[in-house]
Amino acid sequence: MKTIAITNQKGGIGKTTTAVTLAHGLALAGKRVLLIDFDPQGQSATALGMNAEPLVFQLLFSPSVPAHSLLRNSGRENLFLISGDHTTATAQIVMAAEQRPMDAIGNTLKPFAKDFDMVVFDTAPSVGGIQERAIWASDLVIIPAATDFLAIESLEKTLKMISGFVEIGWRGKLAGILPTMYDSVTKESRNAMEYLDGSYKDQTLSPIRRATILRECAADGMTIWEKAPAAPVAEDYQNLTRRISKL
Repeated sequence: MKTIAITNQKGGIGKTTTAVTLAHGLALAGKRVLLIDFDPQGQSATALGMNAEPLVFQLLFSPSVPAHSLLRNSGRENLFLISGDHTTATAQIVMAAEQRPMDAIGNTLKPFAKDFDMVVFDTAPSVGGIQERAIWASDLVIIPAATDFLAIESLEKTLKMISGFVEIGWRGKLAGILPTMYDSVTKESRNAMEYLDGSYKDQTLSPIRRATILRECAADGMTIWEKAPAAPVAEDYQNLTRRISKL
């Protein structure tokens, strides 16, 4: 079972869209996939047309609850969800206050090891508890970074955090920086891509183009594979899915 964290210390840069789209793409490729939503907004469930539930809180703090009872079938072959909601914010506070060990999240996944090929984490932009432990539990990390100045600044903070984990023994690796909301028409996007290609050439993945259809997908509770599989942005996410499935 391979675990993949989608993370960045900035919000609004396509983390949830990437987590949901990648998870469904891997499922369509024949992998059994579990998507876990560690963001208190619970938007992974919304993006799949499902209801947000306090399942992440139970996963982390209710050991008497059978882990498999927290799984929700997404209605899509091979794709299951453990959703979060506002109680995930409480879980973050408690986890930090109790100074839970870094492997706290990794340990909760052990019951699923024989059931899934891939686990994808959607994480919140806030640090201080869950995000760090989700990364620690991951084999691969993808950092979405919108192609604008503020997103690039937050990218560097996230990379610094990951470097710190490497220094203390994290065994995972950075799968890549994923430029999102790329618009070749705008100077800001072009400059951001030039910076990424110049500073992180070996780590930067092919960009995800800006596309209104992605917002429509979320509003309709559908993924791009269901709503507009022929859209150019679907091709972008297909490239990402292929790359990740080979790692």
